[in-house]
Amino acid sequence: MDFRVLALSLLLWLCPLWVSANDQLDLDALTEQVYQYPTKAFAQITALEKLQETDKYNDINRLRLSMLKCQSLLQLGENEAAINLAQLGEASAKQLKLDQARPYFLNCQADANLNYDNIQEALPLLDSAITLARRYQQPQALIDALRLRGQLDTNTDNFSSAIEDLRIAIDIYPDINSQTQNWVWPPQAYIYAAMGNLLHATNDFPQAMYYTRLALKSEDAKGKVRHVLLRNAARIALDNGERDYSDQLEKQAKTLLPEIGSPLELAYSYAILASIALDKGKIDTAEEYISIAMNTFKQQNQRVAMMRSTRLLAQVRFAQHRDDAALTLMDSAIEQAEVLRQYSDLKWFYGILSDYYQTHGNYKLAYEFVQKRFDAAEQANESMNNTRILQFKARLNQQGLQQLNDDEQQHHNVSLLSELNVDWAYSTLFLVAMGLLGGAIWYFIDKQNNRAPTSDTTSPDLPPLEQLELTLHSAKQGAYPLSLLLFNASQIRQVDLPPLLEKLQDKLREQDTLLRYSIDDIVIVLPYTSAVGAQKVVSQITPTIQMWQGTHKVNIGIAVMQQFDTLDSLVKRASINQLGKLKVSDPQSDYSPAK
Repeated sequence: MDFRVLALSLLLWLCPLWVSANDQLDLDALTEQVYQYPTKAFAQITALEKLQETDKYNDINRLRLSMLKCQSLLQLGENEAAINLAQLGEASAKQLKLDQARPYFLNCQADANLNYDNIQEALPLLDSAITLARRYQQPQALIDALRLRGQLDTNTDNFSSAIEDLRIAIDIYPDINSQTQNWVWPPQAYIYAAMGNLLHATNDFPQAMYYTRLALKSEDAKGKVRHVLLRNAARIALDNGERDYSDQLEKQAKTLLPEIGSPLELAYSYAILASIALDKGKIDTAEEYISIAMNTFKQQNQRVAMMRSTRLLAQVRFAQHRDDAALTLMDSAIEQAEVLRQYSDLKWFYGILSDYYQTHGNYKLAYEFVQKRFDAAEQANESMNNTRILQFKARLNQQGLQQLNDDEQQHHNVSLLSELNVDWAYSTLFLVAMGLLGGAIWYFIDKQNNRAPTSDTTSPDLPPLEQLELTLHSAKQGAYPLSLLLFNASQIRQVDLPPLLEKLQDKLREQDTLLRYSIDDIVIVLPYTSAVGAQKVVSQITPTIQMWQGTHKVNIGIAVMQQFDTLDSLVKRASINQLGKLKVSDPQSDYSPAK
């Protein structure tokens, strides 16, 4: 009888756990469908929302369902609805004290703003998402934020920053399975595709095709995801001189057009296919596709897309030798770009007209449009610089607010302690105070006499990153050199890392700091060390690392501190130095600088 009662109790305890695990698996499958089959996923999410009031759906599942809905709205082109839902979702996460969920809603909101070309709103959101994702150890959110920021930097020609973000996203993608609570994550195929687009933008077409093929081979390259990959691959293959392969990819992309359930997303696909057809000389096909796209953009008031489609239609008219109609369309596109302040597009539009007038011998007008193109480029750069300056100031303000909160908390603790004091008799208080004052004076004098005269001591109670920040601050105050070494340990087995770090620590000085900065990046901070000294340290530790790394070549980045440096900027410059060494050491190989 006792055994049956025990078994029944155990069954009742396990059932909720099984249901919870089963729910998570169901939502995991729905996460993939959001990107691959967004229309079907949105219908399932709508049906599941009706069950939210049941015991089956707790706060976490409700919040996750809201995340999935936000992503599905993005995939369907409903950007305004996605922004509203993301703002509500982040507020709910704060209210429920589930701060680890906030970066996912920030990513959704940033993605929607990027679709509107609203970089000023998107950049701070992405920075906040990355900060929160690192703080709460959410690799799923971190990967998506790095992907979006990498795409943004690619579009604004900030290639060094883009390649760093995308390389990290590729390296840590396997860590999405390490979270105990899954939320939402992008397909791996999209990460590879973003890297392929970056390398395509830098005219490295072979490496762009390499990453595009990796994307197409990914297990999650299905449905809409595969269609997006195929249409982008058709463009890259054409620019790489693979015309036949481009035709095959374009044909496959067209067969998957029915997978696009949203009219707006379908219009974007037709616009991209129209640009490919135009470059292949298929003028009639390009005109047909761009006309379909423009009808949808006009109906849904997509002003930026309409502007770019007008430019593409003008190029079709130029190809048809209908110059008057083409010039009228270009004037319309320029007018729209000026109203929308799309200076990067204006630069492109003026370039088209400059080339046109040059080929027709009208050098005066060609020169005027060259001047306008230069002015538009300056305005585009100024706008981006202002955005990044505002972003940097926002980070400083955030750090200042954090410091202010810490000071207020300290003041509150002091006030609380003073309220708890007991009103002793004046005579006793006087005697005790005098005794304590005398003891304190003696203690501090003795401590001052015994203190070692070091200028860069750090408290062992501080977290490692704060110790490094304090070391940098001491180096700036003392005006002595400081160098930072960075190497990637991705080729070293995780079980071998602790003994390797012990070996390296033995080769360093007592004041040097060895820190695992991220999952794969190891940082060594060398106070009182110039660039020459840092290079000597690299020569000393390279054989030790090589023993554990095997046949892979050891590559260590070096950065010497400048007065304006922070820890993040110092690590970034060391990473760029590391990537530069890779490119110089093996320029002819099939190795990509982002791998």
